[in-house]
Amino acid sequence: MEYLLVHNKEEDSYLTIGTDNGFGVFWADQGMRALMNIVETQPDQLTSVKIKTDKNETLTVGEFLERIEKLKVRIQ
Repeated sequence: MEYLLVHNKEEDSYLTIGTDNGFGVFWADQGMRALMNIVETQPDQLTSVKIKTDKNETLTVGEFLERIEKLKVRIQ
């Protein structure tokens, strides 16, 4: 499953956070670095972003982190 970082004000603008390959590994992409940067430098902005999946699910940042917490995260 692919996860996308979407800014609430710009629905058509997104970064790929990464992909869960279904084998216990989450392959992180540029969006993961952007999300980590928001968490570290502008945590008040977390409410202005959401996570979308390739199955058109919308998740909060917390829900996304719960989904990947048991996966091995690999940064490409």
